[in-house]
Amino acid sequence: MATLLTLLGEYAFETHRRTRTETRNAFLQLSQRAETGELTEIVPFVQQQRRDEQQFVEGHLNDLRDLVWNLLGAIAKIAQEESDEDASLRQQIQKLSLQTQRPEALDIHTLRHTLQSITQVLEQREQRHRQTLQQLQGQLHHLMRELAQARRESTTDPLTGLYNRRAFEECLHHTVGLNRIFNYPATMMLLDIDHFKHLNDTFGHATGDEALKHVAEHIVRVCKRKSDFAARYGGEEFVVIMRETTLRDAQKIAHQLAEQIRRSPLPVPHGEPIRMTVSIGVSELQPNEEADAWFRRTDALLYQAKQTGRDRVVA
Repeated sequence: MATLLTLLGEYAFETHRRTRTETRNAFLQLSQRAETGELTEIVPFVQQQRRDEQQFVEGHLNDLRDLVWNLLGAIAKIAQEESDEDASLRQQIQKLSLQTQRPEALDIHTLRHTLQSITQVLEQREQRHRQTLQQLQGQLHHLMRELAQARRESTTDPLTGLYNRRAFEECLHHTVGLNRIFNYPATMMLLDIDHFKHLNDTFGHATGDEALKHVAEHIVRVCKRKSDFAARYGGEEFVVIMRETTLRDAQKIAHQLAEQIRRSPLPVPHGEPIRMTVSIGVSELQPNEEADAWFRRTDALLYQAKQTGRDRVVA
């Protein structure tokens, strides 16, 4: 139950009532209470959170629906106004045509008035098109900003700021596809914080969160190339995909990362800093290897590192 509540908090999203961080912290508190047998608040809270999330999604869908209706309304309005103006233009052109067919009845004043009327209709149409276009551009830009923000949130781990598992799976398949086209080397590094459960149980979830952020910061410092892709895979596991990187170079990077974490204890308020270590599995993508097979092979190397004493790199 406690693990399930923690997972619900990790993948919750912002609602009108709480931010993602607030929701996550609330689920963590419920998880801690569940471990001590306090279960009375769990069902009402989860029900309320699900209702809030449903309202949040429906609200955003309504915003999108309103934008579509505004767009359709603007198009319909333009079509109607242009239809009316086309009728007026046809009438003015017919007048002009009749005058040119009877040169003896050609009146300069009438001709000037007809041409001015045609010019005025065309100018009004152009001005209205500009105004409508500006309004639609404003609405579309607002929607695009919201969609971009939603996209970032859907692919980012809220605690560490790294990419999440969903983004990693996309990157994994893209990397395999590109490798088959360009045949450049690509390596994967899968790492796990050693004795994380003991750390969590001993010092609490807040310290556990700080430990996750601590490791994430070191990953970002070491794997700092633009082509390096770092994600929190889940729990205390992290994964890095390094394109155009050989296994030999990836091993050096993995040892450097492990050493930095080993030499950088986690600061704890009112206590001694906590020494941390990680176990790392490293592998290079093989020719024609499928994405899932590559990940499973790397995971097996991580398991080997854990089983042979932890605090080591296995490649």
